[in-house]
Amino acid sequence: MKTLVALAGVGALLAGCSSGAPSAEVVDATPDTIVAHEDASDDITMTVHYEDPDGDLGQGEVVVVDCRSDAVRSTFAIPEIANADAVAAGVTIEGDLDVVVTDVGMVDPGPLPQECEDGGVGPGSFCVVLVDAAGNESAPACTEEIVVQQ
Repeated sequence: MKTLVALAGVGALLAGCSSGAPSAEVVDATPDTIVAHEDASDDITMTVHYEDPDGDLGQGEVVVVDCRSDAVRSTFAIPEIANADAVAAGVTIEGDLDVVVTDVGMVDPGPLPQECEDGGVGPGSFCVVLVDAAGNESAPACTEEIVVQQ
């Protein structure tokens, strides 16, 4: 499983200096059914809306958790979002990240990952956790069930 993280749109809100964890929400995930090992139809695209109260989400990470097994997770770097001055000032940022999980295959079922339990979803969903540059983590943001056919 490979993932591409792209910035779909970035906004900055002027705010006072604050600190804390980013928030995340999966606003779209397509398709709702994929065919494993068929290159034309084994990718999932998730649009994740984020807010980061102190602007340091860039240079952090996206953790993608496959809820079919706690053994399947991937971590990917987030490119710079806010410039150094905005991060130093603690400017609140918000926008969308497009997270593309490629080459999704069949997985032997395993225990439900904690992120999926915390996100209130079961096997078949995918959850995203955003980790900012300071190590603050968002709550899991999860998709509806995505059917993976053989």
